Amino acid sequence: MLSLSTIYFLPSRIMSVKEKLKHIIRRPTFLYHLRFQLLSKFETKESVSELYYNVLNPISEIPQYFFEINNKIFANQTNELNDLEKAETIARWMINNIKRGRGLGLPSEDTIKIMTLEKGGVCSDFAQVFNNLCVINNIKVKEWGFKSISKNKHIRGGHSFNEFYCKNLGKWILIDTYKCIFFYKKDSNIPLSVFELFDTLKENGKVIFKNIEPTYLTDPIRVKDVYLSSNSVPFLITNYHNKTYDCYLKKFNFLPVFFTHGIVYLLGKSYKFLFIREIYFQSKTE
Repeated sequence: MLSLSTIYFLPSRIMSVKEKLKHIIRRPTFLYHLRFQLLSKFETKESVSELYYNVLNPISEIPQYFFEINNKIFANQTNELNDLEKAETIARWMINNIKRGRGLGLPSEDTIKIMTLEKGGVCSDFAQVFNNLCVINNIKVKEWGFKSISKNKHIRGGHSFNEFYCKNLGKWILIDTYKCIFFYKKDSNIPLSVFELFDTLKENGKVIFKNIEPTYLTDPIRVKDVYLSSNSVPFLITNYHNKTYDCYLKKFNFLPVFFTHGIVYLLGKSYKFLFIREIYFQSKTE
């Protein structure tokens, strides 16, 4: 027999179960693990050196709304900017004009529209937006991810970030627009690339991170947990054709996202996760 207190709390419990069932249907854990296994392989630094987002995503295929956003981002710029300054300007605009929320997994134009309306967006959505804005600004860009096996629910599952090629410095630079940070060697003012970061850690060197937007301060503990933990393994995301995914996500918008990704995989048009053999981890930082 149900007591009054049980009856009182029953609706909230039912709602909780419903929400969990919705989450399981939308993002079934076992299928995501299976997808990760199917898409993952190991490569070397040398083999991935020329794999970047722009190769499959020319400026002519970037949705029009990104150009409108890009005009807003650079509306007040009167001087010609180099690649580093452009990337910083984009990162500052994103952190000041986009609020975080639920993961979207939508076509890229829908993603940026929803994010600028302050209705959602996680790290992978930030990385997707940054990719397309870099293409518009003639900047080579890559997208990276972390596979995390941490028991900490706040970082379990992973994280997404970017890397762009700075022509004036002649090097790749790691940028995290979701956390709005660069990484540096101690006593250096030149941002590190992905390989430079992990090579430095492998050699027990110390690295620091700095916020790109002075008014936004990210949690240093979270940065260490994500980037400098033996529980996090980085991988490069390649073979992502934005136009292809936009097409299938729109065409099959009545299906859960993982089904659509499965269709793209079966058609042989899926992105890939490339783990780099030479990267190791040490947790030395300040």
